[in-house]
This record gives sequence, structure tokens and C-alpha cells, in this order.
Amino acid sequence: QRIVECKHCSREIKSCELATHLEMCPKMEVSCELECGVVMCREDMAQHLEQECGLVEEMCELGCGMKLARDELKMHVKETCVQRVIACEHCKRSVKFCDMTIHLDKCPK
Repeated sequence: QRIVECKHCSREIKSCELATHLEMCPKMEVSCELECGVVMCREDMAQHLEQECGLVEEMCELGCGMKLARDELKMHVKETCVQRVIACEHCKRSVKFCDMTIHLDKCPK
């Protein structure tokens, strides 16, 4: 059996096992499995998905029940979430967007 060196991790491998090794090599560069466009070492994929990838879906932190990609979540929380807090244009009190109609009925204006 001929021994070859993996060009990614420098591990010595039997040439007949190289293809199998490359499918698992932790140092081989791979694209994000969610196809966000980021390229990284295979061993960094879990951290990328857990902390960085903008395409991973997460629940809205304000509790509205929406599940959105991280990249969309910031705008949702700031601009479109029904649970976001906004200032009443009359009394300047902080009110949840979904409660504004009720507040306006009672607002001292």
C-alpha cells in the first residue's frame, strides 16, 4: 500500500483510503452547509452554525413566536415585531406595538 499525505491536515494515509479521509478531514475547507457562502475548515462548521451563520433560524427574542434567519431577526425585532416597544406619539410612554390601539383609547394625549 502506498502512503500519501493529506494536503489539508498532513496526516499520512493509505492511498486507497484518501477519498474516505477527505470526506471527514477536519482541516479540509468546506462551504457552509446552509449555503450562506462562508468557507471554513470542516472542524469549524459547528461553531459557525451555532454562533455566526446568518441563515440559521432562531426564535424572536421578544416572544412573538416568529422563527426567522439570524440575518432577518435584527430588523424584525427593531421594525416589524408586534411585541417591540415603541413610544406613544402623544404621551411618549413606552408601549408594546400590539397594545398601542388599546393604549390610544386611554392615552391622556
